[in-house]
Amino acid sequence: MQSSHFFSSAFPPTVRKALGLLAVGWISLLAFIYHIHVTFPGTINSNNAIRVTLVGLGICYFVYKIKPWARSLCIFFNLGIIVINGLFLFIRISSLGLSSFALSFHALMNCLFFALCTYYLLAKPTAAFYKEHAATSRKDHATEDQ
Repeated sequence: MQSSHFFSSAFPPTVRKALGLLAVGWISLLAFIYHIHVTFPGTINSNNAIRVTLVGLGICYFVYKIKPWARSLCIFFNLGIIVINGLFLFIRISSLGLSSFALSFHALMNCLFFALCTYYLLAKPTAAFYKEHAATSRKDHATEDQ
């Protein structure tokens, strides 16, 4: 099977948008974690930051490799990230001591990136592309085994 490149026409536009937003979202999330660490020293354990980085890299890699299970896992993680950042926003906005607008804005941007990524991952052309690619992969593996 031929390797697909991100900027080639092998990926439909919805898949390219989802992959781009996924990468931007994870970079933004890691920057957000660092931002929290700088604003509130000692609140973020470096081991947890490394784990988040590894999970993000793994999800991005397997979603890029067009694995249908990774698409489902990515949607699940995206929803979790949106909820956590939304709760952070709610707590920051509802508290009277809103000291850092930048943290709230950063959380809002994370929600936006991951919400758009989830939207494009759930789009019909994206789902069809992942299903078609999975069927093609299974067919290729079956012919290799013979």
